[in-house]
Amino acid sequence: MNRIFIIGPGGVGKTTCGKIFAEKISYDFVDTDFEFINRIGEIDRYIEEKGYLIYRNANSNLFYELIEGRNNNTVFALSSGFLADEIDLSKHSNSIRDLGLSILLLPSESLEETEEVVVKRQVSRGLNYDEKREREKIKKRFYDYQHFGDIKLFSDQSPELIAEMMKTRYNELSRTSAPSPHSSD
Repeated sequence: MNRIFIIGPGGVGKTTCGKIFAEKISYDFVDTDFEFINRIGEIDRYIEEKGYLIYRNANSNLFYELIEGRNNNTVFALSSGFLADEIDLSKHSNSIRDLGLSILLLPSESLEETEEVVVKRQVSRGLNYDEKREREKIKKRFYDYQHFGDIKLFSDQSPELIAEMMKTRYNELSRTSAPSPHSSD
């Protein structure tokens, strides 16, 4: 399990917690949204100019390019819509399952609590996020996210505590899935 994919909606701390977590386990860190912005352009502007379908395809292509170009010891913070799009859902979920381990990050198991936290954080980012649109997006995607994550973390704690929980759960899962040194071949 040398690749770790952090999934969840925008505003849950995938990037902030992911960076801390990667540092704790001595892995590289890649934020797919940051890479999209650096290599292709501002996401909102790109969608506005080219449409969501073309953005989705470009984002998917970039994901596979990033996977090919990185060593295995990498934590990836995935775009919030990466596993929410029905067209590429099967391909993406199979890739994540085959290529590594996934961590679902949500502030709560409750839709209402998650909605409040996510919308508040997204709107406060100063990126012209529309509160109504953000509410609709999280309501639409919340239950879809529940199907993902080898590790599921529901917490609204500080990024440091969440990263420590990620590390603990990752280490527990790594120990249980590692072959026993006493097993015979």
